[in-house]
Amino acid sequence: MDEPLDPAFGMAELHEPRLPLFTLAEAHQLLDVLQHFGTVDHDWGAQARHFAPELAARVPSHDA
Repeated sequence: MDEPLDPAFGMAELHEPRLPLFTLAEAHQLLDVLQHFGTVDHDWGAQARHFAPELAARVPSHDA
């Protein structure tokens, strides 16, 4: 059974190599996802609430 944390779960086949770091756009998309899941009262929500500000502190703003 596929699990959400399994790297093969829901991942489209890549046609080019992955970059070693997220692009700025990818980092902001991930931040949006973390902020969304941080509103959920669940263990995953607690983890998202922890990592969202950590990521936000390391990623330049959209305006920068």
